Amino acid sequence: MERQSKFILMVIFEIPAIILSILIFIYFIFNRPARSKVKNHGWIILLTNTFFQLILNLPMPMSYFYLNYIWPSTNAYCVWWTWCEYSLNTIGLYLMAWISIERHLLIFHEHTIFQVRWKKWIFHFLPIAFCLTWAPLFFFLLVVISPFCTNVWIFNLPLCGFPCYGGNQVLHKFDFIFNVLFPILIIMLANVTLIIRVIYQKMSRQRVINWRRHLKMMLQLWIVSSLYMGLWLPLIITLFIEMTTQPLFMINQLETMQFAPYFVPLFLPMVCLTTQPELIRKIKNFIQRIRPTNRVSVIIYNRNIGRTITINTAR
Repeated sequence: MERQSKFILMVIFEIPAIILSILIFIYFIFNRPARSKVKNHGWIILLTNTFFQLILNLPMPMSYFYLNYIWPSTNAYCVWWTWCEYSLNTIGLYLMAWISIERHLLIFHEHTIFQVRWKKWIFHFLPIAFCLTWAPLFFFLLVVISPFCTNVWIFNLPLCGFPCYGGNQVLHKFDFIFNVLFPILIIMLANVTLIIRVIYQKMSRQRVINWRRHLKMMLQLWIVSSLYMGLWLPLIITLFIEMTTQPLFMINQLETMQFAPYFVPLFLPMVCLTTQPELIRKIKNFIQRIRPTNRVSVIIYNRNIGRTITINTAR
């Protein structure tokens, strides 16, 4: 795909994604019941991370695709871009992985875990804190401080090339396995096992469950997690095969697959909107109120009073 085409695609989706993100934030700010629900905390934080990607990270690759070179061409800019993109991408993957696990707790252990304060801290707040802090600290060490090697940046390649720790096989494999492959596998396994568990509970009738509510929660999770799996899996599978068996596997398609994850933050606000039906109703009602109405005048002759009467009807 040509760089100009990539730039145009990102611009087309960037503005709607920012607007939708702001609308969802406003909805949660003024809707305390929705904001206070435990099941929405993960979505709010994930959307916040996505918003930072939209306003901080994506303008950098967009600038590169438009200019066809890195500007400004400085080491500091390359360090910032690499640290920002790697950190925010990993945060998003880990948050999605934890949300997938937490759905199990919300469906099967909501009253035994989230109603007890210390359990809520251990199984809700601490995992989210880990998701938010692990990646920035890890990449601050390897990219910003870089005590193991010296970064040499290339100003005509996306992301200024690759940070120097990529030449260290141990660090490179650890980064790929722990920061990319591991959370994607968790997302896949958690989603599949959630469906199996809910169906098993319904068929075994061991306990009374709210099937309609659980089905809705599963669908919400599958919609969002499918975005991550669909855009990340081709790249992950290709990189895994290249690292283990065939170094040149899908080499000609690798650039396109590396571009695909940029659409996660571009599509995520639209996908998250589908998980909030009340907000969708509010948006529809607002659009209907501001939509202009066409008025048609109907003239009726009244023989009793000997004159015509004009009636305005709205369409």
